[in-house]
Amino acid sequence: MHLIAILLVMTAGIMWAGCGLAAQDFFQKSTHDSMDLTVFRMFCASGIMLLVTIAKGQLKDSWRKLGQQPSLWWGLIFYGVVGLMLMHYTYFASIAAGNAAAATVIQYTCPAMVILWVSFQKRRLPLAGELAAVVLAIIGVLLLVTGGDVSRLSVPADCVYLGLASAVFFAICCVFPKRFIGVLDNSFVLALGMFTGAVASYIINPMGDFSGFFAPEVRLDIFWIVVLGTALSFTCYNAGLRFLPASQASVTATIEPAVSVIASYFIFHTHFNFVQGFGILLVLLAIAAPGIFESEKTAGE
Repeated sequence: MHLIAILLVMTAGIMWAGCGLAAQDFFQKSTHDSMDLTVFRMFCASGIMLLVTIAKGQLKDSWRKLGQQPSLWWGLIFYGVVGLMLMHYTYFASIAAGNAAAATVIQYTCPAMVILWVSFQKRRLPLAGELAAVVLAIIGVLLLVTGGDVSRLSVPADCVYLGLASAVFFAICCVFPKRFIGVLDNSFVLALGMFTGAVASYIINPMGDFSGFFAPEVRLDIFWIVVLGTALSFTCYNAGLRFLPASQASVTATIEPAVSVIASYFIFHTHFNFVQGFGILLVLLAIAAPGIFESEKTAGE
């Protein structure tokens, strides 16, 4: 079961990496922009996650609890708009401005941001593993975006800024939903969050023509982004976490940016120099560092 759990979490990471790669291919073939893709993906994903909630038999109970605590609505709206919608938009915009590999690696500075926020909230200094994660993430991203030459950027500036913004909103998505744990079903929370985010993004960017999302040349991209990169990946990740310690989950989380970089090389011929490659490696180590330190500490006790 332990091996199956690892494979499930890694499968989810591969699917999420594929989502970014599919988005890059979509932008190269379509006239739709990142906000259009955000609207479409979130509407479709909300419907899929609602079906997952129904299949789990959690819809009625979650609606009842939401009715008993109407104040949760404000939290769900905040999560959907400030968390999910802005995370999707900035990530897709970062890909459109640069490439999926760079955008994904930069977005995965998110764990370091979560560490800094939790440390600030608890008014304590980061632990050894947490501090290592923050330092490695900062140095890694600097090497990636500069290629070792601080006088210029090796990655488009918009890709960097939007990627860092997506990391901030990703951090919100990691931290904020904890208030719903034990109250609402997680797939129900994601379904409503996706829906409120989709409505907000549609208000900002009303689309009248969705036919471009069903063009033959982008159908596989859309299928991966909406189905594999949302419903199936989410299901695999949650199923794996049920049997996997948090320390090992953090290590397996490195699979997404790693796959994104490797696949980008073969699919889009995206090249990074040695310094940038070393920076990417540091970001991967930053993701895994807290879990590695935790497992070593546990083994020594």
